[in-house]
Amino acid sequence: MGATVVIVGAAIFAIGVVFGIVFIASVGIQREERDFRRSGRITMTGLAPDRFSQGTRGLVGLSVRRRDPNPVATPLYEDTLV
Repeated sequence: MGATVVIVGAAIFAIGVVFGIVFIASVGIQREERDFRRSGRITMTGLAPDRFSQGTRGLVGLSVRRRDPNPVATPLYEDTLV
């Protein structure tokens, strides 16, 4: 009887963890989408619009290497010495 209670408790805990991850991801995606519709810029190339979206990006494994909110391409000739 005791083993059954432990197994049921572990199953309920695992369901709660999965539900929490799905909830956090869906709310973060909705916030990213709302920011995209408002501003018209692709948000995945810059910083996250808020801390919740930043946490969602970390949860799903998306990272932005350049921390500049408005990245500007550098022409090739500016990088070379003349």
